[in-house]
Amino acid sequence: MDHNLRQAYINTDYIIDDELGFWQINIGDTDRPLSRYLNTFENPTAAFITAYNPKSKRLKEGQNQQRQQQLHQAVSKLGLASCKGYGLSQQNDWPKEHSLLITNITKQQASQLAKDFQQAAFVWIDDKGLVSLVTQQDY
Repeated sequence: MDHNLRQAYINTDYIIDDELGFWQINIGDTDRPLSRYLNTFENPTAAFITAYNPKSKRLKEGQNQQRQQQLHQAVSKLGLASCKGYGLSQQNDWPKEHSLLITNITKQQASQLAKDFQQAAFVWIDDKGLVSLVTQQDY
């Protein structure tokens, strides 16, 4: 992944805006309240994944919405719970991308979903609440 694309991921706020309420996570942070929530699951980890803009190439909104619905269906088929969210560039240089915070997921499952939906990376939250970036090179 080139430096500019990596920086774009790092300079994004990842927002969960669902029945959990409003929650913001950022790469490199440790979110203890989120960790406590995740530790109620068998796999106390989560992935923040979008189906928008595969390979970091902008698609029309209708295409992105259709892909996002397919991601939601794939997550449901795996029997995993998710919360709605979105990624929002801190510099407003990239459009908002609707996303899912998928809970009780393994890193292998998250990597496969990211690969299936042609994503350059996804956000991973480990069992301690550490928020990190997992790039294509890692899966």
